[in-house]
Amino acid sequence: MERLKSDPGIVNRIRANYIFSEMTDAELQLCLKHLEITAYAPGEIIFQQGAHASRFFIVCEGVVQLFRISPMGDKKVIDIVKTGDSFAEAVFFMGGNYPVHAMAVDRVKLAGIAFQDFNGCLANNIGLAFRMMGGMSRRIHGLVNEIDRLAMGTACQRLAFYLLEEARAERHGNASTIQLDAPKHVIASRIGVKPETLSRILSRLKEEGIVEESGHMLTVLDVEKLNAFGMENLKHY
Repeated sequence: MERLKSDPGIVNRIRANYIFSEMTDAELQLCLKHLEITAYAPGEIIFQQGAHASRFFIVCEGVVQLFRISPMGDKKVIDIVKTGDSFAEAVFFMGGNYPVHAMAVDRVKLAGIAFQDFNGCLANNIGLAFRMMGGMSRRIHGLVNEIDRLAMGTACQRLAFYLLEEARAERHGNASTIQLDAPKHVIASRIGVKPETLSRILSRLKEEGIVEESGHMLTVLDVEKLNAFGMENLKHY
């Protein structure tokens, strides 16, 4: 871990996050009183499951994976957090310890917001607390829908849904090019399939002319066909 200095670009990145988007400059300044900027190398642990929680984080650069280890020693990726996203904010409301491990997938730069500053900002501003609750409610609603789709769908549906979600922001017409920010085995764990299953489904998608792959870049050639692919393979894998 390397400690870095803050700069206007990092503050702008924080403000763009849904947690801070409704804040005034004064409110944001109070929340960032003890802002901590840190950098992590690929594979470096940011915090461990069970560690005392005192901050939540905004990803300024890179990708972070959140995961748990089962009693049998199996690793399950809970989420893949990308630039602009936040993580561990729910611990602020629950208190206690971090419920997952957090690890840098690549070179990562994080903005750590101290719980004590965040609490002070909300405790003195009920209006801000309600505005923030609205943003968090929308975020939770989206996550619940995602969990439903990943838990109830087949492997084909899960991968199709994951790629469609990734492609949504970069969509141009009926095609979209996305970057696979995390290794395929991490993506496989995130959607609840085996790495070899993910590879087989990707091969089928390429054979059927739905996607093309080049290094870490994946081009969805036809978004509508990708959606249909998931629906047509309800009982496969």
